[in-house]
Amino acid sequence: MKKKLALMCMACAVVASMAACGKSDKDTQQTAQTAEVQETETGAASEEGTDDETQSQERVGEREDYVGLQDLDIEEYITLADYKNMQVSAVRPAVDDETITQYIDSELLVGKIMDRPVQEGDVTDIDFVGKRDGVAFEGGTAAGYKLTIGSGGFIPGFEDGLVGVMPGETVDLNLTFPEKYDPNPDLAGQEVVFSVKVNSIEGTAAYETVTPEEMASLGLSYKTKEEVWEAGKAAVEERAEETFTANARSAVVQELVGESTAKSIPEYLVEEEMQNYNLYMESIAAMYGMELEAFVSAAGGFSMEEYDSQTREMCTEIVKQYLVIEAVARAEGIEITDEMIREQADEEAPEYGYASGDALIEEAGYTTYRMSIVQEAVMERLMEIVSVKAQDAQETQAAES
Repeated sequence: MKKKLALMCMACAVVASMAACGKSDKDTQQTAQTAEVQETETGAASEEGTDDETQSQERVGEREDYVGLQDLDIEEYITLADYKNMQVSAVRPAVDDETITQYIDSELLVGKIMDRPVQEGDVTDIDFVGKRDGVAFEGGTAAGYKLTIGSGGFIPGFEDGLVGVMPGETVDLNLTFPEKYDPNPDLAGQEVVFSVKVNSIEGTAAYETVTPEEMASLGLSYKTKEEVWEAGKAAVEERAEETFTANARSAVVQELVGESTAKSIPEYLVEEEMQNYNLYMESIAAMYGMELEAFVSAAGGFSMEEYDSQTREMCTEIVKQYLVIEAVARAEGIEITDEMIREQADEEAPEYGYASGDALIEEAGYTTYRMSIVQEAVMERLMEIVSVKAQDAQETQAAES
């Protein structure tokens, strides 16, 4: 499972590495283009170029001899662990004064300053439109952009021009791009006008010293320290319970799969899972204008041989988990019909940006999508059956050290 997580994090890793490279280049720092704009534009272009290639690949699930997971004689492949007598432990995060205070400081005592002008060092929330000869230029528009004044993140004069501007005001900045501007040579040396609206200044306070007046100045609804403490405590308790539930579910799955025996694992199901994963990774790579091999190398330093080997190992573990979950579903009489799957896909399709449930299932793969539904139903049943002991986070850390 660790390797699965490592591979699934590759997309995040390559984005982070690109961002780090950008910050090390002074010229790149001066661009007014946001990461969100880059991703949207690049992604749209990449999708257009890869649709035909993706559609031309033969899906494993479309082979004539394909047998779906739901149609396998599951006892030929899996001997289930004695899950009805299984006991596991899961960490429950601490809910103490220190944790609550940290949460309050980082989440609750964060607001918007609207009653004073922008100063050097402020984190501002801005909207802007850059125009050359009265026409908006590519990459020069953003909304809700977080800019620290004095960071040097924009072309000279941009940040200085916002000092003294009141939140809610809009200012026009007449600026000139540097003579050498690698991110967009067409803008090098060009005179432009940025219309910038300062939406707000981000402000924070510390629970230890905060006053009702300071909370009011941040636009917060809390009137007293007692009120914000109760809100923070409730939120930390809720988050701790959610984390414990997630830890418990993970522990149950790990114990169940680990203690169950796989007599054999159908290779074609592993191939299907690998194909689905590779198609996903290729689509992510295409968003950044990269082939899969280059993306894999940039994200984690993998060679394609290493990537293929680890992907196969990961997908083999996933298919074993599918088989175990399927076995529990049958043992518990949990039935997931095709009609149920189609209905859920239709409901979820808009949320994930698909035109229809069929499109969502096609992209995910029927086996994978069906198993996500089966697994949720099985987990609900297992959490009623399996004994889960809560472990205190501090005790666990002490034992590990």
